[in-house]
Amino acid sequence: MRVIVLSHCLFDGLMEEMGLNDTNVEETNFAFISIIGTEECIKHYIMEDDEHYFKDHANVLNLEFDDCGEYDIMYNGHHFKTMNMAQAERTVDFIEDMVSKGVETFYIHCKAGYSRSRAVGEFIYRYCKEKDIDVEYTDRLEYMTHLSDGVLRR
Repeated sequence: MRVIVLSHCLFDGLMEEMGLNDTNVEETNFAFISIIGTEECIKHYIMEDDEHYFKDHANVLNLEFDDCGEYDIMYNGHHFKTMNMAQAERTVDFIEDMVSKGVETFYIHCKAGYSRSRAVGEFIYRYCKEKDIDVEYTDRLEYMTHLSDGVLRR
């Protein structure tokens, strides 16, 4: 199994290059985790896409939370939210389901492809290692300092 973490821009480009869209995404042996910011963050703080590339599918998990570390924060009067426990539980359930179905590759993205998505990628890597599942995450060590504490702890 492979774990591939990308920025939002690279993810969109790769999906277009692969010819994947809402009509055929479930025909693959891939799993997709898309992370975008909350409406508050997108509207007032960061120029981030406000829609997921894919809609709801069995092999797609769409999440909305901000890149703000372990705790929610207030900044310039705006409330930014970290991953909550319900989202964390949904993510773990999704990963376990996809692994049990023998998914070939996890594609994970957030805005920059560093903090939120890397933490999810790291969790998948550790989960697979613990279950003695062969996992390839080639650039993992290069980005270990960028992991979101809030995501990884949950």
